[in-house]
Amino acid sequence: MRNFVFILLITAACLSFTIVGHLYWKQTIDATVQAARAKMETSGQQEEKADQTKAILARTKQLPAAAQNAIKRAVEENRPIRLVIAGSESTPEKGGWPDLLKQTLDKAYGEGTFQITVHEYEGLTTADADRQRIAADWANDKPDLVLFEPFLLNDNGIIVIDDTLDHIESIIGQLKSAAPDAVVILQPPNPIYNATYYPKQVEKLEAFAKEKHYAYYDHWTAWPDYKSKEIDQYVDPESDLPTAEGAKRWAEALAEYFIAQ
Repeated sequence: MRNFVFILLITAACLSFTIVGHLYWKQTIDATVQAARAKMETSGQQEEKADQTKAILARTKQLPAAAQNAIKRAVEENRPIRLVIAGSESTPEKGGWPDLLKQTLDKAYGEGTFQITVHEYEGLTTADADRQRIAADWANDKPDLVLFEPFLLNDNGIIVIDDTLDHIESIIGQLKSAAPDAVVILQPPNPIYNATYYPKQVEKLEAFAKEKHYAYYDHWTAWPDYKSKEIDQYVDPESDLPTAEGAKRWAEALAEYFIAQ
């Protein structure tokens, strides 16, 4: 009887050891498999992120090097690219070319890749903008890029171009003091029919940008000749502001700049 009980105890102990060992082995295997899966998922996510980053940066290759670097920094920090668009009533906050550009950027880069804020200053001259220190509005948005349409049309006939350029430099200086990493891209307002002095102002704006090493984008090449009456389809002759077709043309021109094919 004692031998039977002893054998029974030994058998139970062996069975318990086998069960415990099996459970331990199973848990170890499960943990190893889960770790391997997690590693594969992480690796896959990293590869996917790297591919997305590469695709985004490939589309920015037409932008200035400083703008590309600013975009790369935002992508590597895993946050939206903060683009501030600022200008006169030619650059409306609602229903104009900035809205159309945003739609195109969302489609090309993915919704949310760009975080776009528009600041419209109706009726301001560059002197007004300088005095009101409007660049503080932009700095609050912590921009990577600032697409700035200076107030040349509003200055036309009121402020001489040399003073306009001084005010533009002052405004950019105010921005750089508050947001030193922001990259400024200058662009002119829309063309207007048969202007005389205004196109010369625009030429001087481009020369100023080149001299001061500011990025500059000339979207006028996408519009009809301003000396042709065809321009009236794109710019309202009463207000000198873009029509719906003009807004579309302006947005398309900028999209070609921001989105390399």
